[in-house]
Amino acid sequence: MKQMKIEDGATRGEEPAGGEGKEPGTVKRILLLLQCLVDHPGESAQALAQRLNLPRSTVHRLLATLRENDYAGHESGGTFGPGLELYRMAARLGGHMPYRRLAEPYLQALSERFHETSLLTLLERRQLKMFHAASGSPDDPMRYNIGLNVLEPLVWGATARAILAWLSPAEIQAAIDASGPSPVQGLTPDAAEVNAALVDIRRDGHAVTYSHRTPNTVGVGAPFFNAEGQVVGSLGFLIPTFRWEQSDAEGVLAALREAAGALSRQLGYRAAGEGI
Repeated sequence: MKQMKIEDGATRGEEPAGGEGKEPGTVKRILLLLQCLVDHPGESAQALAQRLNLPRSTVHRLLATLRENDYAGHESGGTFGPGLELYRMAARLGGHMPYRRLAEPYLQALSERFHETSLLTLLERRQLKMFHAASGSPDDPMRYNIGLNVLEPLVWGATARAILAWLSPAEIQAAIDASGPSPVQGLTPDAAEVNAALVDIRRDGHAVTYSHRTPNTVGVGAPFFNAEGQVVGSLGFLIPTFRWEQSDAEGVLAALREAAGALSRQLGYRAAGEGI
């Protein structure tokens, strides 16, 4: 079982000395315990103590404090999980997640590194559409003017398909049925082609499309997910075809997947097998 290091000067079985050192140490332990309750619900006090590398008596005392304020719940079998107050707070915050603010550092870093236009694309799930919410522009004379906050189909473009690939089969079919022709070539959506492409996207963790929305342009996109494992949006690039052909394509895609994964972790997503 993975253990977490407590960096407050305390060793296992010891409390920080009194005075100024004790309160910050306690606060940090409570925060780490809350993180464990959210990421690993249904564990016993002993398991939580091992995970945090703390004495069980300390964990029991912290759990008692959290339970008194509804931040922790005592479940059947002597295990613990998030309390009702945590769920209330999560519900209030979930509808106001600042995706743009969280994504902007990634967009800036990607554009600065590769000198290409980067995109934050978000899912509008009720309408099964997407919109570009933010972009990063490189210092380059050839860059794109991105229309922000305009709802568009999920079928065309890499940043859209990177999202579509992770919806349910019924949602995918509904999005295909509702999509019009491609903006550039006027192609009619082909369900077989779209579904085959989505299989590749789920396997590779990214999408690549050619002149779907903008002529002579390659689109690339990688999805990111929320704490419930639901796709929220994608990070991507628009790259002129001639530059894409001369680029380190694998390096671009790897950096994009890494950035999308980091954003997912910020949103609370944990892939199978990941610890806290």
